[in-house]
Amino acid sequence: MPERLSPLEIAARLLVLTVFFLFFMFPFYWIVATSLKTQVDAFAIPPKWLFDVTFQNYAKVLLETTFLDQAKNSLIASISNVVVTLALALPAAYSMSRYRTGGKDLLFWFLSIRMIPPIVGAIPLFVLAAQFRLIDTYAILPVLYIILNMPFAVWMLKSFIDEIPREIDESAMLDGCGNLGVIWRMILPLIKPGLIATAAFCFILAWNEFLLANIFTRRTAVTLPVGISKFITEKQILWGYITAAATLATLPPIAFLWFFQRNLLRGLTFGAVR
Repeated sequence: MPERLSPLEIAARLLVLTVFFLFFMFPFYWIVATSLKTQVDAFAIPPKWLFDVTFQNYAKVLLETTFLDQAKNSLIASISNVVVTLALALPAAYSMSRYRTGGKDLLFWFLSIRMIPPIVGAIPLFVLAAQFRLIDTYAILPVLYIILNMPFAVWMLKSFIDEIPREIDESAMLDGCGNLGVIWRMILPLIKPGLIATAAFCFILAWNEFLLANIFTRRTAVTLPVGISKFITEKQILWGYITAAATLATLPPIAFLWFFQRNLLRGLTFGAVR
């Protein structure tokens, strides 16, 4: 039976949690607050904590820039990356979990690829993309993000599948299911929380990626991180536009996490961390 905490201990823990919450949420508050300030208030020294709220930065970002097109490009790259990555990673993770395909060396090789900085492969990948005329197309970023996220997805899904008893597979095979039938009918429903957790991480990694998007896009397929950086000009830094665009850019990941929060919490505690 868990030990009951005294009121003083409960108050101390709540105080510590509150301090940590405020510490980590302050940058987000500052971004939102700056996006609601005028240019003069944003550069005021000392900073203004009380100010007249204005939405002119949001209006200009949405109506006078290509923000919506960039958001569309980010959604295309992120969602297609998630779908294809999970479709490829799930059978690979099942094979490595149930049949020890490649042994431990293959799994370590997958992880070692993710440890390599993306800039290392940027030049050869750029040469290949240029030869196939994929620079600044809607196809190039999903392909690159699949390469980046596949090792992480395989490793994470394997840890979830390892938690499923083998007897479930055997009983399904006795009923006539093949390997694909076992994955689709048995494994997939059982690891749904873990699948959503993996999808969330892949989505966020693709949504926030800047380096490859900056190298492989020019105008047509520019994503939000690259587009937001364009507000840093040679003459000035448009902090109002940057913070307004950054605030809007956080909404899709927040909506994704909020919509799947129950499954996500279950996934994070079901084999993901062992």
